Amino acid sequence: MPEVNVTIEWPDKQKDSIYSPSTVLLQYIKSGDSLSIQDFDERISQALQLASQRVYERYGFECTSAMGELARLKARMASINDKNQLIKIL
Repeated sequence: MPEVNVTIEWPDKQKDSIYSPSTVLLQYIKSGDSLSIQDFDERISQALQLASQRVYERYGFECTSAMGELARLKARMASINDKNQLIKIL
């Protein structure tokens, strides 16, 4: 499966890389997008869960890296008080 890494910029201007085991991630977030925390959370959750499901369908087990990535991103999002701030997809 083709892996994908996407760079984002958090509201505090810190850059971060997101790993996905599948290009399906690119159907949910695109370079140039600026998404609210809530919108990003919804999209990234759907994308990484679907990516993990695709790994399961192909190999018989879910992608723990995708689920770990999702947990890491959710923890970071939870630390942001103003959910109207934007995350930029670079």
